[in-house]
Amino acid sequence: MGAQLGTGPGRRAILRVRAMQRIASYIVAVAVIAGLLWGVWLVSGTISPPGAAAGSYRFEAVPVGASGPLKPCVVCHSIEEGGPLRVAPPLPGIVGAKKARADWYGYSPALRQAGGSWTEADLDKFLTAPSRFLPGTTKTIVGIRDPKERADIIAALKQAP
Repeated sequence: MGAQLGTGPGRRAILRVRAMQRIASYIVAVAVIAGLLWGVWLVSGTISPPGAAAGSYRFEAVPVGASGPLKPCVVCHSIEEGGPLRVAPPLPGIVGAKKARADWYGYSPALRQAGGSWTEADLDKFLTAPSRFLPGTTKTIVGIRDPKERADIIAALKQAP
């Protein structure tokens, strides 16, 4: 069994030493945390994306096509060849491509069974009212009523990089 602490001056000295050790460990922990936070701040302040303009958001990401007629598409689809994967399949070469062409994507059964290729006429009908063109589709857009806007989208898809 360990030695019992008495009530005399020796006990008070041991308690003071333990209290000082505890305080020292708190100070070290605070210093380590402050150092880590300072390091993260220092690193994040020196790293910026290539080509970032002064005064722009540090992590701004504007998808290719967001400033043109494909703006409603690039929220979910990449329009550049070899572009980043998003929540829906990429669109380069979609005009004339097989419907439901991406094996990895979970197309609706309606689109998987549709067969054929995406013609300009099919894309126009699909963009007008996806659920009317393909009943059972899971495409979440309401539809684009303006024929000129749809024509601009289809023309841009044909020229997508």
